[in-house]
Amino acid sequence: MTFHRAINYGAVLQTYALQKYLNDSGYDAEVIDYRCDHMENFYKILSVKNKSIKQVIRGLLNFIHVYKKKSRFYGFLDQNVKISSKIYDKSNIGESNNEYDMFITGSDQVFNYACSQFDKNYFLEFVKNYDKKYSYAASFGMKEVPCEYAEEYKKLLSTFHELSIRETDGQQIVKTLVGKETELSMDPVFLLGREDWERLAKKPKIEHYILIYKLNTSNLLFDFARKLAKMTNTKIVALNFDIVDQMKTPDIKGLFSTSIEEFLGYFKYADYVVTNSFHGTAFSIIFHKNLYVEALQKDFKPNDRVESLLNLTDLNVCKIKTLEDCVLDINRDFSMADEQINKKCAEAKQYLERIMNENYRMF
Repeated sequence: MTFHRAINYGAVLQTYALQKYLNDSGYDAEVIDYRCDHMENFYKILSVKNKSIKQVIRGLLNFIHVYKKKSRFYGFLDQNVKISSKIYDKSNIGESNNEYDMFITGSDQVFNYACSQFDKNYFLEFVKNYDKKYSYAASFGMKEVPCEYAEEYKKLLSTFHELSIRETDGQQIVKTLVGKETELSMDPVFLLGREDWERLAKKPKIEHYILIYKLNTSNLLFDFARKLAKMTNTKIVALNFDIVDQMKTPDIKGLFSTSIEEFLGYFKYADYVVTNSFHGTAFSIIFHKNLYVEALQKDFKPNDRVESLLNLTDLNVCKIKTLEDCVLDINRDFSMADEQINKKCAEAKQYLERIMNENYRMF
């Protein structure tokens, strides 16, 4: 169970990675095609619910690009991810108890009540046998659970046979609420090798470019890329752009409806990457790119996921805070980064192997 239908590169790629890793390891894994009402409405094209007039107009301007991007995402899932033949929603998700030997939720913010309007099915509430309930790299997306949700979270988390969490803050939440020790696991995109991602990557037509991948709007990213472009005589292209972004920054080539394969290709073949995204950082490390990272969220607080990844890989030299950080002679030791990632992935794979074997012995 995960946010597999989110029109978000990281969400789809982590879905693909965990399911592929499990199947490549000899298990029969598939993604439950669960349709959460809140998530479906959030990604509905031209939805006007809870949107301002400006947001509605922006949606109209970008209709064609958004439609094309959504179609490409679902096309990737159809071709590359094993998804249940049955579509589930709140009314029939209980029927899946008859289909599977075990359930894993993750590796997105499935434990963040705000993402799904507290849809408890992402906590596997529908699973009758608690011995079948597991998580992998599940995220809360918060440092602590608000008081008004604490009792409900305590009840939900206590029913898991074992829990694997993505961040240390999440581990502390579980420890505080239910007193359970949990596994700290890597994002599933690291479970696959570089060659796995290269096989999917589609080479872009453009050459010698700086890639911007912004999760949150940042003037620093744009200005930094402009300065870097002058220093290296390269072009700038930007993922996650729309028509309004392009009008505001005509000097940057916006990529409006990039497919998953093209997304990977833009990272693989970039001369430089400038990003504030966790998965932008992750794939830059996987492909050994000349990387610059703004490790801040939209509220200007530290991005814990990015900070943790840079600390783990000893790549804090890639962190940028001002334009003065735009220097070319940065020593990025990817051999050390690969070594640390492989070590953490070995632990994650041991966890997955253990819970799978334990489950099969049990049933």
